[in-house]
Amino acid sequence: TASCTHAETQKPEEKQRVIAMTDGEIDDWSSMIRFLLYTSDFDVEAIIETNSVWQREGHSRETWLEDQLGAYESVYPNLIKHHEGYPTADALRALCYVGDEDSTHLAGIRNSKEQVPGAPVEILPDGWEDTPGSERIIEILLKDDPRPVHIQAWGGGNTLSRALHKLKAEFPDRYDEAVAKTVVYNVSYQDDAGNYIEQYHPGVTMIHCTSFSGTWNYRVQTDTYDFIRDEVKNNHGPLGALYPQDYVSEGDSPAFMYVIANGLRNYAHPTWGGWGGRFTKTKKAPNTYRNAVDDDDNGDKRHAMRRWVSASNADFQARMDWCVAERYEDANHPPKVRVDVGTDITVKSGETVTLDASGSEDPDGDKLTFNWWQYREVGTYDRLVDFSGSDQQAITFTAPDVEEPKTIHFIVEAKDDGVPSLVGYQRVVVEVVP
Repeated sequence: TASCTHAETQKPEEKQRVIAMTDGEIDDWSSMIRFLLYTSDFDVEAIIETNSVWQREGHSRETWLEDQLGAYESVYPNLIKHHEGYPTADALRALCYVGDEDSTHLAGIRNSKEQVPGAPVEILPDGWEDTPGSERIIEILLKDDPRPVHIQAWGGGNTLSRALHKLKAEFPDRYDEAVAKTVVYNVSYQDDAGNYIEQYHPGVTMIHCTSFSGTWNYRVQTDTYDFIRDEVKNNHGPLGALYPQDYVSEGDSPAFMYVIANGLRNYAHPTWGGWGGRFTKTKKAPNTYRNAVDDDDNGDKRHAMRRWVSASNADFQARMDWCVAERYEDANHPPKVRVDVGTDITVKSGETVTLDASGSEDPDGDKLTFNWWQYREVGTYDRLVDFSGSDQQAITFTAPDVEEPKTIHFIVEAKDDGVPSLVGYQRVVVEVVP
């Protein structure tokens, strides 16, 4: 068997640091409702209202965000019974800032075909005024906290452009350290900031996501009218009642799904894949990643994003239930998956390896069914590994022969039989050495 250390207890996932920049488009309103229900699973550092080429003046003068935080405050006493990590509404209010909503800073994009890494930079932020949002970003990046800062551009990124420009000019001795921990998830490039940042601040990790289109954006999940009516808008409290659309239409939600601590560790690297999609490095710009394609029998180029939609919507449904469930036992909660060897192991070619998830448990006492699979596209060992027990608690396989170290990514899913049926995950990265 594998000569690896067995973890007696699996450490909880470290929460990721998050800044959400939103241009206040109608689908941002929908995404923000889901975002608030997952604030238990990451550390919110700021919510910044911005603009974009599509929402040129921004929407900070409207009260949509304040209204949602008020509704969140109403359901918070129930939410906290289901997950101890939820911040108070006042804590979130204190993290709300207005960023750049100046439409003259939007030179560049005229159509979506121009929203690509490597395109020419047309406007620089050096003469712009600072905003509360850009100043807050600088403050966050200079914090003595080694964790990555995941900055999400639901709309434009000009507020971040200004922050990085000033950071480099005024804190040159701390700039490299700050940008090295900066990860920007762009829901496409919605102003000139994406091209500016990738080319003028190449130490920043840039994700250029367009796979939200055709999976999460307008007119796609049109089979969810009943779902939104029955499981979100009606009889689920004041937060769900604010959901502005009639079906799931949340083009920006993958940006924060990328950082949810659900066992998939999507956030560990853009190439790893998970609820927020999977990405591959592009040669068109430094340190920049674009949509990757997962194998699919139907040739679905968006499979890397679409494969998770059903499970993530069920999880959202459960959290909407939490809003009105006054007792823990009145709602469902996802299984807690634990693999005996932990999340990362090293084995030698030819060794017999067992990965055992029998220590998993369901907090509601529901029955669990297991599904193990190899995320072949992610590992550096690019062939399928023959293993037994894919529908059992444990799998066994022989580590393949390799001439140099290779990685194999295994995902175990534990699905409960509650309502709605929820999935818990664990990713195990197996490094095989000669």
